[in-house]
Amino acid sequence: MEQRGSGDGWILVEILGDAPTVIAEGIKQRQCRPLGNVYRGRMLTLVTGAIDTVRSSGQPVQVTLGETVGDIDLVVGKPVLGPGGDVLAVQIFTGRADSPVPQPHRAAGWEWNLSVSAGPRRTRWTREFRNLYGVADTRPEHHYFGLADLYRRVPRLSDIAVLMERVDNARDGEFLSGELIARHDDGTLRLVRFVRRAVATPEGVVLRGVDHDVTHKTDVGELAIRVMDSDIASTVHAVAGVHAALVDSQHGYAIKWITAPLAGLSAAAEGGQIGLLHGEDLAAVRQRITARVPGVARVALSDGSWSRHTVRTFPVPGYGSTPVVMMTFSGACPEQHAQQVSGGGCAVPDCQLA
Repeated sequence: MEQRGSGDGWILVEILGDAPTVIAEGIKQRQCRPLGNVYRGRMLTLVTGAIDTVRSSGQPVQVTLGETVGDIDLVVGKPVLGPGGDVLAVQIFTGRADSPVPQPHRAAGWEWNLSVSAGPRRTRWTREFRNLYGVADTRPEHHYFGLADLYRRVPRLSDIAVLMERVDNARDGEFLSGELIARHDDGTLRLVRFVRRAVATPEGVVLRGVDHDVTHKTDVGELAIRVMDSDIASTVHAVAGVHAALVDSQHGYAIKWITAPLAGLSAAAEGGQIGLLHGEDLAAVRQRITARVPGVARVALSDGSWSRHTVRTFPVPGYGSTPVVMMTFSGACPEQHAQQVSGGGCAVPDCQLA
């Protein structure tokens, strides 16, 4: 048998680069190994053919061989599609035609527009991506989502910092991979492994990714412990009577709500596709960042009106070239708001901000 260490018989092959590379064999991470390191000879030819067929058709393929290679006489290929319908990866199973084909691990494709000219960073999700991350949002299939929409499903602020810092300066052809903890909208925690590659498009550089669920390789209780710091940060702010978010201070877009979002926001503002604050007030808020002095600012509501909030900002390092601040909001006067957020102390643990 020429397939090595595949566990359940499935491999995940990304095809975003110049040649197919193996992301995973079963639950084993393979760091984009060349396909020839997993298959040899006749099997390599058969698997490469199946990948080419899936790539060109966008449809699953099942080939029953007229011979056995080792003890394999069946090759199955399933596409992992991106939001535009492009095949981003192929799941391959090799086994026996007279045995049931197991279900592959859940995998999904998505993309993230990194072009500055595109305005706020926008993501597009497939239906499979929504299922993988347990998204209850029912917005249309090809609707754009902002970073706060995406990072609502990523509880650990440190995970977001790593992703932002590595993505911020991505150039065509660059590759990144890793793991993150995801929280479904129903509260379920999952462990997700991701592979992403920057690709030049007419719209600018787009990050295309393939994510797959590897929760079964770890203890769910351990995941709850690993997100504890972020959960405590959310609770501390909520008890203090303030809302808090990570915000791009240059443009005013929400990146991640640390607490529940402010009430009355439009989906676009809550999700990070338009700025939270009135432009004049955002400029004033930026001037107060280093001093951490609270002030009053207008927040855009979904009905077109403005709601006045006391706003305070705290600079946050570690998010690449994006100037990120933690922004707190409350209905209290500036003096009371300063007391609510501990007289200038940041309620988010340092390990979560760095």
